[in-house]
Amino acid sequence: MSRKRGFSMIEVLLALAIGGLVLMAATSLLITISRAWAERPATRDAFDAHVNGVAHFLTAVLEEATLATLNRSGDDVIDLQRPVGFSESDDPLIHFYLREAPPLLVWPTGSASRVHCYFQFTEGEGLSFLWFSELQELEKNKEGRMELEDEDDLFKTVISPFCAEIFYCYYGDEDADADDIKEWEIVEDLEENVQSAKFRIPAFMKLVFKWEQEDLERTITLPIKRISPNGIKEEPL
Repeated sequence: MSRKRGFSMIEVLLALAIGGLVLMAATSLLITISRAWAERPATRDAFDAHVNGVAHFLTAVLEEATLATLNRSGDDVIDLQRPVGFSESDDPLIHFYLREAPPLLVWPTGSASRVHCYFQFTEGEGLSFLWFSELQELEKNKEGRMELEDEDDLFKTVISPFCAEIFYCYYGDEDADADDIKEWEIVEDLEENVQSAKFRIPAFMKLVFKWEQEDLERTITLPIKRISPNGIKEEPL
């Protein structure tokens, strides 16, 4: 009659130790993977949220642009101007006017109003707004436009430090006829008419945001003309 032999105490303890080590290693690996998986999307989601937030903010702000009370150059609510301190050799900036500024534009005495804004992109710094209020002290320049007395009085608000590039989108040539075939052109600088030496307002801006290895693009429409639902032209207040 044969006897069945079980595991000795040492073998049982050794098996439990090995099993515990394997379980501990598996748990540690699972925690490491879970933590890496949880942290990466959170960072990427934050970048996505920032880019989407900037795009929505710019779209909403431009939709609120209206005809300026001062320095009106036509019926376009968005035009190209050089702020105080810029010379004729500098390219103009995309300019628009807001009757009431968003809270992001911090005014020393409260909410800012009657604000002139300029898009400014600086490589290494990102996208910013240069702006001033008509309530500040102004004076006429050589062109007869009202501007700040000192360029140091011009406010600067950073919109996104992650904006790494800006491209301007034009549809067809400025002098193209109605029957000409038009194509979209994307350029890095504002288009300048060689004959008139005037710059052309783009239809869209393409913003490129960069963070580590991630690149995201957003296109912003420039509503140059404000069309009223009743067909009546908007007048400045």
